[in-house]
Amino acid sequence: QQIADQTQPRTDANYPFLRYADVVLIFAEAANELSGPTKESVDALNDVRTRSNATGKELANFTDKTSLRSAILEERAMELALEGDRRWDLIRWGIYLQAMNALGGMDEANNVKQRSSKHLLFPIPTLEILTNQGINENNPGWD
Repeated sequence: QQIADQTQPRTDANYPFLRYADVVLIFAEAANELSGPTKESVDALNDVRTRSNATGKELANFTDKTSLRSAILEERAMELALEGDRRWDLIRWGIYLQAMNALGGMDEANNVKQRSSKHLLFPIPTLEILTNQGINENNPGWD
């Protein structure tokens, strides 16, 4: 991305931040999915927990892949709250519709907030569809 005014001490370029805790939790999740609960995957989870003064988890507490996965999902929700990762995590785990629809169907302004499968993808902008010959239809549900 081109910086508009290079004489300024601050930039208008967007910088994607990726926190170390996010990387460690992704590692814990991947290690668990690969081999189930192991010392390595629980240690990674505990690296994040102990840094925030939370009590560490014991490997013996996790009987299978699902139990450790649940602990990692919960830790990601707490550690990365308000950082914009939750929606993508829920979609990646295949539980976005279930989790969001469990919150209720109306917001405080009486807007319907029920999600459907179309909400798993963003709509392709109309200008992109009109100018890109390789795209002849929008994502499912966004006609």
